[in-house]
Amino acid sequence: MQLDPKTIRVDGGTQPRAELLIEVMEDYAEQMRGGVEFPPITVFFDGKNYWLVDGFHRLGAHQRVRPNATIEAEVIQGTQTEAQWYSLGANKTHGLRRTPEDRRRAVQAALRHPTGSARSDREIAEHIGVSPSTVAKYREQLKLQSGVQIGHLGNGQSGQKRKGRDGKDYPARRTASHSGNGKRDKPSRHMASRIHHPIRAPSPLEKMTTVTLPHNPVMGARTLIEVFDADYLRAVVDELTRHLKGLAR
Repeated sequence: MQLDPKTIRVDGGTQPRAELLIEVMEDYAEQMRGGVEFPPITVFFDGKNYWLVDGFHRLGAHQRVRPNATIEAEVIQGTQTEAQWYSLGANKTHGLRRTPEDRRRAVQAALRHPTGSARSDREIAEHIGVSPSTVAKYREQLKLQSGVQIGHLGNGQSGQKRKGRDGKDYPARRTASHSGNGKRDKPSRHMASRIHHPIRAPSPLEKMTTVTLPHNPVMGARTLIEVFDADYLRAVVDELTRHLKGLAR
């Protein structure tokens, strides 16, 4: 289907890459000028808006070469939320190779997404194109940062479900139940070995994230950037600067 690029929305949270590269757009544009045919971009249509989910660099290149021309697009009927989930799995087998930061952003977005919150580490890994251990690592990091469980490894409250690999919904694991008298029910011996015991949610003053830093300062900085957000790191830099100034006196 031919679409006017001006009608395609790129601001719907459907771009999981850490950044779009101008040099890649310019390279694609040069190839287009030479007659190279690129695959259609992919968009989701919710009845009102076209949400771009795959082909951000191709769209940017097309607008450089043919700013007033339509672009070939594969159109999928779906909501913006569905478009966001789809986009997290885009580029895992084609297009510009994703960076570690791209994969980190995709995994964390999947864990926070309504669809991903009901899926296992293996299902999320298959959708994004990473290993289950990678998903588990970032799930644990998000849990430690927020102080709560992320996704289907929650506290097993009544009504919580997770989606299995067969597509069916199953009750989430429960740590323990409470009887009507307010006391915690003791699990059976059979269930005790299968129970998932979540880490106690710490108070705001107790929240900590364990990070192993390499001795190389550059690699150490990159590790911190991957784990913590910018505001936290700025605060850490300010504290370190004040501390080091005191030592220099």
